Formats: sequence, C-alpha cells, structure tokens
Amino acid sequence: MTNERYLHLTWMDVQRLSEKLADQIAESGFRPDIIVAVSRGGFDPARILSDELNIRSLASLQVIYYAGIRERNDKPQVKYPLNADISGLNVLVVDDVADSGNSLKVVKEYIDSLGPRVVKMATLHHKPWSTFEPDFYAESVDKWIIYPWEPRESIEDIREKLLSEGVPEDELAVKLIEIGFTRKQVRRFLGLKDV
Repeated sequence: MTNERYLHLTWMDVQRLSEKLADQIAESGFRPDIIVAVSRGGFDPARILSDELNIRSLASLQVIYYAGIRERNDKPQVKYPLNADISGLNVLVVDDVADSGNSLKVVKEYIDSLGPRVVKMATLHHKPWSTFEPDFYAESVDKWIIYPWEPRESIEDIREKLLSEGVPEDELAVKLIEIGFTRKQVRRFLGLKDV
C-alpha cells in the first residue's frame, strides 16, 4: 500500500472529463440511439453524457469484477442484464475506467450478442496496462482512482489493506488523510469523533 498512488476526483472533475468525452464522441460523428451505463461506476458519466449528447434513451447493466483495491473475482460476470432492447441500434456503453479491461471485454461481448447495429465503448479513464482500449476515453492514468461517488467504499477497502500490512488501528486516520481523504470523510466512515 505504501507504493500505491491515488487520484482523488471531485464532481467537477467528473463533469469536465464527461464533457471532454462528449466532445470526442460528437467530433467522431458517432450518434448513439441509446446509452448503456455499466453499473455502478458508469451511472454518473452516462447520465452526464446523456445530457451533453442529447440522448434521452439511457439503460443499464451490472457487471461484477472488483472485490476491493487491486482485488478481483476470478472473472467478470453480468449480475444484472441489460434492461432495454438494443437490436438494430447504435449503442454507446459507458463505464468509469478501463483498468484490467476484462470487465469491458465481457460487457462488449454481451452487448454484441444482443444484436445492436454498432457498439462503441467510452470511459472516463484508461489504464496503460488495460487489455481493452475503449473507443473513447478522457484520460489515461496509472493511479488507483477514487471517484467522488465511492468515498466510503474506498476508505473501507484501503483501511483493510492498511491493517493487513500491519498499520496499527490508531494510525489509520492519519494514513487515510495522507492518502488524500478529507478529515470529514475519515471521521464519517470510520465512525470517529475526532481526527
């Protein structure tokens, strides 16, 4: 954990990155009939892209892969299938990050099997080691990303990782603040009154 690098994003960062994605998509000439959010990380950027691109049809599916920071299940699985008929449609699939790329490969294969006309993939971030390169992405990063919609999940995962590495319980709050979490977040999600 001591070598792990983090990128903390604000809601304004997500808005900026989503606008950058929207510009890329519009400039490419691709006009989706429907946007599909990959749950959970793709919900917010998909909704922003829906507005930016003026696409009113927005659907979702959920794939499970990550069990924690850098901890994955054996393979990605579609937990909740797509809630829309996309046969013959131009589909834009949106997720937050292409990390290993394995989840996005499963999503792409699954979406392709449903008979769309064209499928394009978009993410806010792309990791250089990803085995899947989305058609559109706003930035390439090599850090663990902490999105504004997941502070509790991130703090709990990092807390467990720090404990497993031998960091004493009474030093956790300081370590989490050093990593970039706010005092308020650390107090709130660790149940502390004073930090």
